[in-house]
Amino acid sequence: MPNTEPDSTINRILRVAVAVIVKDNRVLLSKRAKNVHQGGLWEFPGGKFEADESIEQALFREIKEELGIHIKQSQPLIKLIHHYPDKSVLLETQLITQFEGKQYSIDDKPEQYGLEGQAVKWVKREALDTYQFPQANKPIINALRLPDRYLISPDQLSEKADSQSIKQFLKEFSQSCQHHKMIQLRIKFLENKQLNKMLEALFEIAQKQQVQVLVNSSMCLEQSNKQLSSGIHLTSTHLHDSKFIKQYRAQFSHKMIAASCHCQKDVERANELELDFIVISPVKKTTSHPCQESIGWLQFKKLTDMAKIPVFALGGMKRADIKEAQKHGAQGIAAISSLWNRP
Repeated sequence: MPNTEPDSTINRILRVAVAVIVKDNRVLLSKRAKNVHQGGLWEFPGGKFEADESIEQALFREIKEELGIHIKQSQPLIKLIHHYPDKSVLLETQLITQFEGKQYSIDDKPEQYGLEGQAVKWVKREALDTYQFPQANKPIINALRLPDRYLISPDQLSEKADSQSIKQFLKEFSQSCQHHKMIQLRIKFLENKQLNKMLEALFEIAQKQQVQVLVNSSMCLEQSNKQLSSGIHLTSTHLHDSKFIKQYRAQFSHKMIAASCHCQKDVERANELELDFIVISPVKKTTSHPCQESIGWLQFKKLTDMAKIPVFALGGMKRADIKEAQKHGAQGIAAISSLWNRP
């Protein structure tokens, strides 16, 4: 993004188009010149919008000018505002999955350069943390690792569930793992001893199928099961419990932390904590909570625009709603019945 220099008006929000170009589990990065804002850091290529440009038009122009690459297909990834001490930027990010034009080798050596003299290289997704980025790019890295569907397990087990019910739950969980790569376990009523024994089996299934499993913070887990989980999903109550979060991070600093948000106060708290992602609900009315008032897409977008981290839409969501959610700034959708044990 060589043309994102500070405007004469301090803290004016600059609208920037960002391209996350992916190929064979690698991402194309470019290095900022040392004499510009955030100089010497690696970044996802892109640049400022020109007047009346759409995100697609801005990216096509910028990426062609900077890299000689012609974008053929893109989709929304994340949209966020970041405030630096000297300026603010609105990053509108697209995932680029099809392109043509100038070819850049996946080999690190010899060094490669874009059309404006900037260093360019393909980096494996899992190695992105080893590179230094502008602070505004951190949520983009996070969004790149997240799927567009976040499955939440149903509350179908009673306090004293019999072996057949548990066996059926394990079967449905295993089938769900074939279609979804990130799942929240929210098992509210099962007795603790049964719960922790079942969790061992669930984590074994997830590990074999390379599925990330977050556990709802309302569940009472044994230490061994906390270790096996990919992270924790905070209830809106635990989101505001500083002691609870501090204790969790002290034990599991490397694990993901997500949260449920329902209002501006929740979103601001999640930003403050720099969580990995949040779920905003209810967007639509649901059969499980028919009396609960939905917020609708307009209010969802207002809350999502406040977020500095990836957001999933929850409440009456179906797979067909993914593009609508992304149009309103979301990473994707979260759902229970429409995704459980289904593609």
